[in-house]
Amino acid sequence: MARILMAGLPAFGLANPSLPLAAALVEAGHTVDFLQGESFRQRVERTGATLIPFGFYLDGPLTDPRQLIRHGKRLFTDMSDAMIKLGPQYDAVVGTGIQPQLPRVERALDRPVICASPVFFQNDRTAKHLAAISTGLPAPARRLFRTPALRRAAAAVGGAVVFGTQLGDLINLLGPRSSTLNLTVASREYQPFPDDFPGAVFMGPTPTQRIPDPDFPLDRLRAHDGPVFYATLGTVFNTWTPFFRTIAEAFAGTDHLVVLTTGSQEGLAKLGDVPDNVIARAFVPQVDVLEHADVCFTHGGFGTATDAVTLGVPPVLTPMGADQFFNAYRLEELGAGTVLPKGGFTVESVRKAADDAMTGDRSGLNALRESFVAAGGPKLGVSAIEAVL
Repeated sequence: MARILMAGLPAFGLANPSLPLAAALVEAGHTVDFLQGESFRQRVERTGATLIPFGFYLDGPLTDPRQLIRHGKRLFTDMSDAMIKLGPQYDAVVGTGIQPQLPRVERALDRPVICASPVFFQNDRTAKHLAAISTGLPAPARRLFRTPALRRAAAAVGGAVVFGTQLGDLINLLGPRSSTLNLTVASREYQPFPDDFPGAVFMGPTPTQRIPDPDFPLDRLRAHDGPVFYATLGTVFNTWTPFFRTIAEAFAGTDHLVVLTTGSQEGLAKLGDVPDNVIARAFVPQVDVLEHADVCFTHGGFGTATDAVTLGVPPVLTPMGADQFFNAYRLEELGAGTVLPKGGFTVESVRKAADDAMTGDRSGLNALRESFVAAGGPKLGVSAIEAVL
């Protein structure tokens, strides 16, 4: 059995998709050490891996894009330096999440250095296609992703400052980073133009790690006879309080049970009082809630969106930033979800979107769900890693 070092940034959207792979490696008999932030100790240790903490200058997970601007260069450099220093003690090194400096790590080590992406892979063709279908993406961003020269200029300006390395093209950050093995939690059906990435392994997503919450009233969801709706804006772009208030107002006084998670205690306090048929929490056990939900209102983060699809819950997607526009419009393109843009997010549109999601055609959702289930999951990733050892 092998000794494997995994490494990633302490951000929920980047770290959570890597945890099933860590658990599968441990289950297969390998020893896994995980270079991660101290705030992820519980999640890492639940996989059976051992945490090696770094990023001591952070007081918790990365939950604000400004943190990445402030600490990104140091975080990426410290992580990569540690991978290079510790790497000779291991049989393989797996860089998870965003890994701008992974080629540097690969050049410094004489053993397999593997890339495990938390999203689908990007190249020029995927960027142009996703920008074309993402009609709600702000015009400057659509132009940026459609124009190689602009992407290169952005990479030249921000690469060294934020990521500690030159990227060449901005989308290289989201492309395959290893010359040995590249894994992604997308399925071939979800990945645009999968044949553009020969040798890539499409594991398919695994539902977010379950962390029990004895204080959450799951029994209330189990006993409820009417529809159950779940709403979240994730842990980063979650400060738009009208999202939660509009959903609460749309279904106040109905037989619908609504679960809102604001992603922070500050957001929960800002939300204030809610109707009796609304459960509002800073955090909830997402998979447990989705197992009882009929519709998921979400920002379109990869984890939440794929959790919903995997569990057969139609998503209504209101992207806020980052990769959420691409995820949301890709799901809509595949007939697996509906985009409800922020500019049209009203009580009436929310009610209509919920009705349409519950009564509409689910063939696209079911087909994508089947592709997730059939993809192979983290066990496929383990087999691919073992093949290169």
